[in-house]
Amino acid sequence: MSDSDKNIDCDSSSSRAAQQTQPSPSTMSVLRTPDARFDNLPLWDYEPQYFTSTLYGLEVRIAYYDLGEEGAEETILLTHGMSAWSYLYRRMIPPLVRAGHHVILFDQVGCGRSDKLSREEDYTYERHIGWNIDLLINHLHLKGVTVVLQDWGGLIGTRVVAAYPSAFRRLVIANTMLPTCDDSFFKVSPGFYSWKTFAFRTGLKDDIWMEERGGRWPGQIMAQKAVGPSNPKMDPAERAAYDAPYPDDTYKAGARMFPELVPTPSTDPTNRPMMAEAENNAAAWGVFQKFTKPVLLAFSDEDTVMAGGDAIWLEHCPGTKHPGVEHVTINGVGHFLQDGGAEQLLGAIAALIDATPSASIEPLCAGPLGGEAAIAAKAAAEAAATERAVAHGDVGISTPSDGGVSFIAPTPEGRTAYQ
Repeated sequence: MSDSDKNIDCDSSSSRAAQQTQPSPSTMSVLRTPDARFDNLPLWDYEPQYFTSTLYGLEVRIAYYDLGEEGAEETILLTHGMSAWSYLYRRMIPPLVRAGHHVILFDQVGCGRSDKLSREEDYTYERHIGWNIDLLINHLHLKGVTVVLQDWGGLIGTRVVAAYPSAFRRLVIANTMLPTCDDSFFKVSPGFYSWKTFAFRTGLKDDIWMEERGGRWPGQIMAQKAVGPSNPKMDPAERAAYDAPYPDDTYKAGARMFPELVPTPSTDPTNRPMMAEAENNAAAWGVFQKFTKPVLLAFSDEDTVMAGGDAIWLEHCPGTKHPGVEHVTINGVGHFLQDGGAEQLLGAIAALIDATPSASIEPLCAGPLGGEAAIAAKAAAEAAATERAVAHGDVGISTPSDGGVSFIAPTPEGRTAYQ
């Protein structure tokens, strides 16, 4: 069967979303970053393969990297989120390959070397889920996978896991969550609302970022949020590598939309709530409340956006209590822990695989529901993470302002709200 003939054929809500009728190609167009932008990047000598998805009435080319031994005992899938691309894992790939693992990475649509839709309104949460399923399940036929889920790689990837739980052997949940618009279950952090506000106000435009932040997006924020013990100070060439996918502002439509697509409730202080996919995310939690395969939590201590999210997973996912799983805190690193916290995260993944051989992993079974304790633990962790981040010089964007209150600015004059 050819790639163009493949369909998503799971009965779950995650996959049904990918089958909806979408605009015709005449109403959507793509941009493709010139290959020369990726020449001679530091610590990066990997050429992508490409898969063309034909979902939603449009041909979209997705870049992925298939590294190491294909027949290895362990396959490691590494996902990324907004502001990043597969380059985020440059310090983790060589050790994983040397350990004999089969390593898969890919660039989300709108990021890295994958195609970028030209219009903001053409990006939706459900489409990203569909593109991920089309690549990982329909094209690569992945199974027995240990997946690292971080940022939007987690918001999307957890839905893929919920749709195809049998394809995954272990989960590594790192600074990510599956929000449902229910504050009694998981309350979106002030840090996220600050980032959503800043990204919307600036439109991620180079001139504004240069004036206000002293550097282009995303290199500037990666140099702030990704440094840590494994990379104490980001080299200017590495910072520029994060900028490489975006020759100019026209390539950033998807990046501008990512913060707007995170499900938020009607109480969203930005006055731009996003309810789409919240119900389907809640249904996906029904899978995770029965997910007993090993789930490792690896949250960083200076992440002001996702701090305390591990408490929610501990309460609601029995796989977090699988024998041999030892959760870790990645110390001295902000949101993008794969860069500055590479050595710590690599050690945690290696320990997880050693402690949970495939023969010890049981089929899924029912697990307990959580309670209010997780919300309280999350709030305390957020406050502690903010204090540590500010002490280390992290200011603005995703750090709440003085008094711990997130700065929410009104929509700037002339800025049209996203559809």
